[in-house]
Amino acid sequence: MLSFVIGLVGNFFFLIWMYTKYRKQQTYVSTIIKSVWVALIISFSPIISFSFIPQIIRGYPIVDPFVMGWFVFFLPLTFAYLIITKRLYDIDVVLRRILLAAVISILPSGLFVGIIRVVLPHEATAERLLVIFILFVGIFTFILYSFEYFTTKLEPVMFPRKYQLQSGLGNISKRLGSITSFRGLKEIILVDLVNTLQVFGGAIALKYKHNDSIEVISHGDINVEEVELLITSGDLEHEEYSCFEINEQEEYTSYLIMTQKKTMTLLGTEERNWLSLIITYLAVSLENVHLIRKLTMKLQQLASNMPNEQVATDFVWFRKLMFELQEKERVRIATELHDTTMQDLFFFKERLHSLLEKYMFSSADQAKMINMIEYIDVINSNLRQSCFELHPYLLKEVGLIQTIEKLFDFEMAVSPFELELDAKNAYQIEQWDLDRKLHIFRMIQELINNAKKHSRASRVKVTLICARQMMVLSYEDDGRGFDSNHTAVREIGSSGIGIEQMKSRVLSLNGLFELSTSKGNGMKLAVTLPMKEGQVA
Repeated sequence: MLSFVIGLVGNFFFLIWMYTKYRKQQTYVSTIIKSVWVALIISFSPIISFSFIPQIIRGYPIVDPFVMGWFVFFLPLTFAYLIITKRLYDIDVVLRRILLAAVISILPSGLFVGIIRVVLPHEATAERLLVIFILFVGIFTFILYSFEYFTTKLEPVMFPRKYQLQSGLGNISKRLGSITSFRGLKEIILVDLVNTLQVFGGAIALKYKHNDSIEVISHGDINVEEVELLITSGDLEHEEYSCFEINEQEEYTSYLIMTQKKTMTLLGTEERNWLSLIITYLAVSLENVHLIRKLTMKLQQLASNMPNEQVATDFVWFRKLMFELQEKERVRIATELHDTTMQDLFFFKERLHSLLEKYMFSSADQAKMINMIEYIDVINSNLRQSCFELHPYLLKEVGLIQTIEKLFDFEMAVSPFELELDAKNAYQIEQWDLDRKLHIFRMIQELINNAKKHSRASRVKVTLICARQMMVLSYEDDGRGFDSNHTAVREIGSSGIGIEQMKSRVLSLNGLFELSTSKGNGMKLAVTLPMKEGQVA
């Protein structure tokens, strides 16, 4: 026994020396040394302290060596656990958790031992009480350490709401980096927030300080007008909404507004704390999106104001890139409308038809159902027209002139003015490549949109003429016109293309752009393009 004790103490001192030598290196060797050291102490200290040393000094052990010998199994079990769970590198964390669990276990273990001492005073000898105390500490330590592990594994069952919020936080934080536009804020952030919090709807609102305008991005069932009134009033306390300020910048202040939950209650403390954490991420992402928008507008102005001179030839690639990105976004939106919204409307219409055939309705209800079906057809027709305007696929199939004629056929039915198209020598235009014809279509499209929204004209005429290796697009209306000195900041239509970008399209095609307008005298525009790319007009 004495030889065993001396050998084990020698091993302890050797391990202490090795640990002191390598502990600052934070290497695999120091981790192994620490693991062996702690495992040896826990495995052999009980039998040495309570059996071998008392046997050597007093002649009899305090606790039977057979009982204390069970702790020796801790040594192989420890390394088996660490190897199986691949936690050998995390031994520091594991040991701290075990030590904390052991310290916490001392109090309940002492309490149980005290109860046993009171209930069984004759059988509760000191040796037995010590063994029971050590066993209780070991059992409680194992239970407390395992509790954390099983709590983590069973969190979806034991704490489903907490698990959902943590999962939502992980998903949102991962996807925040991919947001580059306000549309992305809706599709990536608001959709996840509404689904995770199980609310009726949500909105992100930006209040711009220079003109007190408010921009709202919403998802779900939420009243945008009420949100605007709430932001305008400045009082974020509302009985039906949970309002949070995201950030405040020199140019704008942003807010996050969530409706009641579907259980008709407001967000709780746990959900509000979770949202506060989301907002810290969202503030950075929102600022990035705003900077990207400002940069894009600056770049668009740069591209549109670039003169058609030799020094500007280096920026031709930039103009083309801007237009390509716009067209890709239009195609994406048109595809989503066609593949999702229009398909959903089709299935909804079929469902209403099946209800009419399956159930007997009164004549009044049947008339309402038929009106709903007819209104769905109107919505589908408008969506189909929007898809065409976003992605004029007919350019490739039937050519530019017929595509413009189809556009005019629709616009004549909804526009408040007479619309006239005059195309001469059209066959020459069709020899152009698809990209150049798309530029012409977009310019005509934006001119008509501008006439509908701003001109108050009674007559609009568009002329296409091909002659002498030149193509001339001319536009004329008898509307109210505008001050041509402000065309640098004037926009056409909701797409934001404007006079500047129309001019940029012309310059990217190496053409000439001539605008004539004044207040009360209508607007005239002449665009001259070379028939061959690269030719100077």
